[in-house]
Amino acid sequence: MSFVINCIIPLFILLIIIVGLKEKLDIFKLFVEGCLEGGKTVYKIFPFILAITILVGLLKSTNTLEILLIPLRPLLTLFGIPDDIIPLMIMRPLSGGASTSLIMDIFKNGGPDSISGKMASIIMGATETTLYSITVLFGAVGIKKIRGVLIAGLIADAAAIITAIILVNIGVI
Repeated sequence: MSFVINCIIPLFILLIIIVGLKEKLDIFKLFVEGCLEGGKTVYKIFPFILAITILVGLLKSTNTLEILLIPLRPLLTLFGIPDDIIPLMIMRPLSGGASTSLIMDIFKNGGPDSISGKMASIIMGATETTLYSITVLFGAVGIKKIRGVLIAGLIADAAAIITAIILVNIGVI
């Protein structure tokens, strides 16, 4: 099986070359044009990625998240949400890298089988980096009206987070 998997990409490249030769296309020229187009896309996307990366770094390094959580802690404790899950709930829509860093801290401190570890695992698997994805993808193609997509994405993330909290607290997972 691993032999077949290792052969898929080379066979796909060979298929592209064969079809290109059959159609009498300049394969190398098309490849270079594709690379140029990819470079243009990276050029368009880079400012958005840089802005989000700086924002996430500032939030983490200045402990702003911890300060924002102080008034929310009593309410969240009432619903059975551990303190270490709250930063993950806030950061997940912003950044996959920061979320991964937070979940690794949760696993290191409480373990993956702890209540926090289980909630964090469900949250990571069931949510998306909504703001990051919308910023990068819509920014790359120049779409300005994102309100509907943003609302739908954040509602889906909130539903996944609430479901994770309920499932872990009632003991299903």
